[in-house]
Amino acid sequence: MKIIIFGAGEHGAQTFHILRQLPDYELVGFVDDDPQKHGADYCGRKVLGGQAILPDLRKQGVEGGIVAIGDNYRRSDFTRKLIQHGFQIINAIHPQALIDDTAVLGKGLIIEMGVMVHPLAKIGDCVFLGGSSVVSHHSVVEENALIGGGVVFGGNVHVGRNTLVGVGAVLQPHISVGSDVVVGIGAAVISDLPDNVVAVGVPAKIIRKNVVAR
Repeated sequence: MKIIIFGAGEHGAQTFHILRQLPDYELVGFVDDDPQKHGADYCGRKVLGGQAILPDLRKQGVEGGIVAIGDNYRRSDFTRKLIQHGFQIINAIHPQALIDDTAVLGKGLIIEMGVMVHPLAKIGDCVFLGGSSVVSHHSVVEENALIGGGVVFGGNVHVGRNTLVGVGAVLQPHISVGSDVVVGIGAAVISDLPDNVVAVGVPAKIIRKNVVAR
């Protein structure tokens, strides 16, 4: 399948290095709305243009795509635009990620090297799982969340949509983290967190509301 990556930045490069190991995909190039990148080489492929070229790419036989942007809200918005233009949303799952066959996976996922997704876990659409993160049994990660590298879930953890869990954080079993939450790097989350907060520290404490800018 001919595909594009939307986003010619660090996350796009990470996604490229996953997809180049997957023989079913032929990467045509990158799409990025930054006009200064248009026509440039990135990871050995061209930045073809911005979202205005999506209809032409479909006419040229490009069938699939994935959005590789770290911002959860933009990743979600641009994925909807790909769908509106008729692109099939693909997953970029590193061959050295370990995913139990009972796990339920959405679309538009970026799952890096060393990730482990345990039995009966559920990963929603457009989730980014950073390298060596562990999503334990019966846990749920809702759509558009970003789980940083080295994050460890206890069993039966629930993470809401659009939430960012920073690198190296640990989530105690059976807790719930709301939607639009930011969990700081290295935090130890030992109790539930409501929607729209920022929590940091060991143990994690709420320091302020999360003002969501879209």
